[in-house]
Amino acid sequence: MNTPATATRAVPVGRQRGWIAVTTQAVPTVWMATADGLVCLDLIAVELAANGLRNGWTLTPEEARYTASLLFERGLKYSVIANRIGQSGATLKAWFPEQAVPAEAYLSRQGVPRTSSKPPAKCGTRQGYHRHRRLKEEACRPCKDANTASDRHYRLHGTYVIPEPRP
Repeated sequence: MNTPATATRAVPVGRQRGWIAVTTQAVPTVWMATADGLVCLDLIAVELAANGLRNGWTLTPEEARYTASLLFERGLKYSVIANRIGQSGATLKAWFPEQAVPAEAYLSRQGVPRTSSKPPAKCGTRQGYHRHRRLKEEACRPCKDANTASDRHYRLHGTYVIPEPRP
């Protein structure tokens, strides 16, 4: 004998059998005092962000600041901290000015020379023209001519690279 198929009622997400709401779990609560009053911090989000597992969601500014303070205690670099909490380096410097390291001191610790190892660009080339522009000085005639020829070549061929002549 065939029994009719029992229709299952649609159950809203989160109401399935065996599902436990997050609010019923024992999660420690941390309150932070701010100028606007008390703010509740999500420690799970803070922990995931500190471990580099933020995966696109954003932290509140208070959670980001708390996470950054924890990461500074671990000795991480500004760039790593900014990436993990989703804030800019300028925001971190505003929040933690005592942690900022001047560029000269940072580079001297790294052993990086302050001068470029490449020779300066020669006049009469496209690079020479851009060196004049970068230094905010008037470009010489050979550099202007080289830049004009380079732009003309780019418009005609779609590349700045001039192929070597064939033998």
